[in-house]
Amino acid sequence: MTIQNYVHDGSTMAAAAAIQGAAVPALTKRIIRAATICNSTAAPVAASAWLVPSGGAADATNIMISARTIAAGESYPCPELVNQGLNAGGAVYGLGLGLTFKYTATDIS
Repeated sequence: MTIQNYVHDGSTMAAAAAIQGAAVPALTKRIIRAATICNSTAAPVAASAWLVPSGGAADATNIMISARTIAAGESYPCPELVNQGLNAGGAVYGLGLGLTFKYTATDIS
């Protein structure tokens, strides 16, 4: 068994759901250890996040954060994602126009 840290250094989210970071590699499981959504804009923005299984789509069956308003200048620690897991091929998706999303995880293969 190999255990490695995975760090998604951060990305700016858009108004449509998009993958955040890399999908989980083959023969690997990923456990999210910490995640933060930051709003550096001047207005509140709704944020959503999904844990999408391999071959799936960001939808109501895998949403973890649903249209949560992130205030201007706020950093939200995403407790809904902490200790959640993804299997091989799965990925974290997010949306929130102009928000920054960053997370760390443990990959086990």
